[in-house]
Amino acid sequence: MTLKDLSGHVCVVTGANSGIGKETCRGLVRRGARVGMVCRSQDRGRTAQSDIEASARNGGTTDLHRADLADSSQVHDLGARLTEAYDRIDVLVNNAGIYNGTRETTTEGVEKTLAVNHLAPFLLTHLLRDRLEQTARAEGQARIVNVGSEAHRGARIDFNDLQGEDEYSGIQAYGQSKLANVLFTHELSRRLRDTGVLVNCVHPGIVATNIWRGSDWLSRLARLFKWFYKSAEEGAQPVLHLAASPDLDGVTGQYFREMDRVNPSTAAFDEKAAARLWRASLELTGLPEPTGDVEEEL
Repeated sequence: MTLKDLSGHVCVVTGANSGIGKETCRGLVRRGARVGMVCRSQDRGRTAQSDIEASARNGGTTDLHRADLADSSQVHDLGARLTEAYDRIDVLVNNAGIYNGTRETTTEGVEKTLAVNHLAPFLLTHLLRDRLEQTARAEGQARIVNVGSEAHRGARIDFNDLQGEDEYSGIQAYGQSKLANVLFTHELSRRLRDTGVLVNCVHPGIVATNIWRGSDWLSRLARLFKWFYKSAEEGAQPVLHLAASPDLDGVTGQYFREMDRVNPSTAAFDEKAAARLWRASLELTGLPEPTGDVEEEL
């Protein structure tokens, strides 16, 4: 895999203190990037930051930004801090994700899987959109990488019970959030066409991370079959490929299974669902319609 020299580039990665996020940061730093590490825990973030910088081998640098992505007020604050800290953002990696076996809500009353896996990247991307577009105009391109999952296959967006208030299933909620990632990728790439901002979604493979800690039985199953799982370092390779491969210049609105560009599920091509999800996400995050966006009649 060939990656660009990222010297002078700024990359932002969420869920950066462990797993795929941490190893993505490490890979970007080794290519010379300045990486904004977004972590929920300051202590775990500092530990990860120290480890990454120790292995950088005269590469790039890191900055630590603490935020709980389940709290939209913290996401708003994060967006403001990142915009102030960086006069360019070349790559945004929306990596953070959770799985909850039982229904939980945020302090704002939003179902937590939907909040962290979809609404947080939706909101953060919008808050950083101007900076990404500015970078694309100045440098030729910027990239957004949404970390998705093959769990989107077989899922649907239940607009009548989007937050699982009537009936909750952890697997359904997770699959729905991952389908939302793909629909968001398609809709955002349409709205960003001709801006130079590329948006793609990737399933990094079956990776040994701690995402399944929200379910006792899935955690046990993951431990039982841990020999089958990729390491976090291996899982970060497809993400780095989308973030920095010169082979993907100009590629946008696509879904990747590891290194391969593939078709997502049929449901992921539903343009009406993508537009409806966009409107619902704007309402749930309190965002106005971005200036200049024209919604097509579907």
